[in-house]
Amino acid sequence: MEKIKIGAAIWGDPGLNGAVKHVRMVSGLVLLLLAQVTGAFPGRLDWQRGAGQQGGCGECRPEWCPAVGTRCPAGRVRDACGCCWECGNGEGQLCDLDPSAGFYGRCGEGLRCRALPCCDPPGLAVESPQARCVCARQELLCGSDGKTYDNSCQLRAARYRLGEEDKLTVEHRGPCTAKPIIATPPRDVISLDGSDIIFGCEVSSYPMAVIEWRKEGNSIFLPADDSNMAVQARGGPRRFELKGWLQIQKVRRADEGVYTCTAKNKFGEVSASARLQVVEK
Repeated sequence: MEKIKIGAAIWGDPGLNGAVKHVRMVSGLVLLLLAQVTGAFPGRLDWQRGAGQQGGCGECRPEWCPAVGTRCPAGRVRDACGCCWECGNGEGQLCDLDPSAGFYGRCGEGLRCRALPCCDPPGLAVESPQARCVCARQELLCGSDGKTYDNSCQLRAARYRLGEEDKLTVEHRGPCTAKPIIATPPRDVISLDGSDIIFGCEVSSYPMAVIEWRKEGNSIFLPADDSNMAVQARGGPRRFELKGWLQIQKVRRADEGVYTCTAKNKFGEVSASARLQVVEK
């Protein structure tokens, strides 16, 4: 029998042909095992990663596709070749502006791939702008858990994290209405006599809250008529958040005590306190 050498195999030799078949069978089992463990089938890499650069996709074999199921926080999408289902990229993740590129992947349900300004140092050339997944509908939603979500994509991701697909729902459009929450309470301060100190208090609420300051044992709101005290407030840093400060200049021993930040709106009020201790120089 004539033997033709191709690569490392000698075709025409029955023994070697059997060995080649055995290797192929073992390789197939290894690929299937990798697909179950990693969620990606190595045989699809030509389709998923750089299919465009390699000149197109191979034949679609759905039976080779990994089972995605419900493990995707951002929902499922087809791969770059439109063959297998895979997990879509979530909000803020890098994505491919050209869907056929298949490098970073496609955005999940309700998300769009958008080019964002690059954050490289000035003067450096940038080949292409950064592209990230952005929720298509930027609408505040109140979840059934009482939390406000910036958009439906964030609510969907929270539903996945909680593992309660049928429980976390949209209560209503717009932010949740509730009594204020003190995100950052004031902290205790130990200061030298004659120094300046500041108490801070961050509050989150909708409707927006009003912040007031009191000193323990005194029912009058600060600063009252004390020229050494000043109260300020501004919005932010996040939406529906308010930050307030109480500043005391040239503190004295008489200023020692407990100071309370109170935040209130029509749904209720909350408070948090901190102590000032003055030490002589």
